Amino acid sequence: MKIAPGVRLNFSKSTLGLSFGIPGARVSVNTRGDVYTSAGIPGTGLYSVERTSLKARKGRSKKPQPGDLVEQIPAPGFFAIREEKAVYRALKAGNVEELLKVGEKFPHIKYVTEALIFPRLLTNNTTDLEALTKRAADIWKRRADLEKNPLFADYAKGFEITLKVAPGVEIPMQYGFDAFGLSYIEVLQMGGKYEEALAVAESLSPNQATALAVCENELQLRRWKDVLETTEEIENVDDATALLLIYRAIALRETGLPDAAIESLRLARAAKKRHEDVLNKALYERAITYKSMGKAAQAKKDLAKILATDSDFPGVSELLETL
Repeated sequence: MKIAPGVRLNFSKSTLGLSFGIPGARVSVNTRGDVYTSAGIPGTGLYSVERTSLKARKGRSKKPQPGDLVEQIPAPGFFAIREEKAVYRALKAGNVEELLKVGEKFPHIKYVTEALIFPRLLTNNTTDLEALTKRAADIWKRRADLEKNPLFADYAKGFEITLKVAPGVEIPMQYGFDAFGLSYIEVLQMGGKYEEALAVAESLSPNQATALAVCENELQLRRWKDVLETTEEIENVDDATALLLIYRAIALRETGLPDAAIESLRLARAAKKRHEDVLNKALYERAITYKSMGKAAQAKKDLAKILATDSDFPGVSELLETL
């Protein structure tokens, strides 16, 4: 709930919290004592979230530091191998340069340090997209090793990322192999490499995030039948499934079934508690469908509903001009 510009009151079943900030940078605090600091590139869907605990600092007042990234991970034991101790120290230092040094010193685990560096680079506005894509591709080539590497599995747990996989759908997750894969997909999509992004998505563990990633790329590649297969028997239970119903409607419309598309969009909007962006996306696609059916008045009505809540919704003004 927005209570002031840049300030929101957050509710869940077990906590109450406040968050404040600007697009690309926010800080959230809840009644459990958890502090979430997020940073990202607005418009890309790429974010990094670091979690710390006020309880862990009981009796102390200290500004969160980059080293807090690994605060939830126990230090390596006395008999831990040199590589593990080096990775831990680099993460505590909280910067890319230290992790790069570890990768150079221990070439056999460089793919691990590169995977731990990757989410930090996502939030760097100066990162070159081509260089970032190549870096991710090199890590992906070692995916079989990365997925079963205990060093990566243990130390990736130190932080979380929130992926904005679609308008109104943000999925926070603990960093790990699947989270890296989904981040790689976002980078590939930014470069228009939809075939490669789809291949990555289809190789990840099946869940809502990967289903959305698969569908998004199938839509970009105009593989309407594949979209219909991916979204078969979807029920509207949350924002992600509502969006999958919208994707299904697009595929139905493009395969010459506008009435079926309208019904799928009705189902997507059946739960009014869905995110406003998801509901407006359904209205926008319904307006396009009505236009294709020659029902300009109904299309305008849906676009007017969008403008009532979001005057800047992408594509609305342009579509109105065509009507």
